[in-house]
Amino acid sequence: MKNILIYGASGHAKMIIDIIHKKNNYTIKGFIDSFKPKNEMISGYKILGNLEQLSSIIEALNIEGIVIAVGDNFTRQSAYYKIREIAPQLQFVSIIHPNAVIANDVIIEEGTVIMANAVINANAKVGKLTILNTASSLGHDSKMADFSSLASGVTIAGNVQIGFCSAICLGALVIQQITIGDNTVVGAGSLVLKSIGNLKQAFGSPINTVKGRAVDSKYLG
Repeated sequence: MKNILIYGASGHAKMIIDIIHKKNNYTIKGFIDSFKPKNEMISGYKILGNLEQLSSIIEALNIEGIVIAVGDNFTRQSAYYKIREIAPQLQFVSIIHPNAVIANDVIIEEGTVIMANAVINANAKVGKLTILNTASSLGHDSKMADFSSLASGVTIAGNVQIGFCSAICLGALVIQQITIGDNTVVGAGSLVLKSIGNLKQAFGSPINTVKGRAVDSKYLG
């Protein structure tokens, strides 16, 4: 089994650890975290250092892969590029819960996390470093661009396009043939009946408020 690290010692990381334990396909050697103290224990694993120590940790522990356990799309994207610059040889592994239901022809790119009871239907495509959280579903022929995410309980119908680094929040519903632009956030519980452009924050059931946002605007918690 490959030795891997987890970047980000968060609640999201605890869910990822549970999936890895269930599938038993990677050996977790510890965490990399830029905000918590070295040697702190999270779910039985030690924080080994921050990104400044990444190269030496990779060499010392024969690390082959890493999972970025960060829910915020912009922050996850930033971490990806930093890690890629420091350790270009490192593999970004995908973590898929054994109870996820995925059609045979689905394309899943590197670094994706798919939680319990998520469903991805026929001919869908999931870009790199995306998240499909618990009991979310992605309809047939739909596409999630890189660094995008579906929160728990989200339902995406068929032929939907979700843009780069965009987030669909808890329990939102998106009907068929919709396009969600880049760096856009759809609020929790929203019903999306029409397409939404880039750099928007949209919410309502159906959507009744659309505001502008910056690429790094916070939307979680």
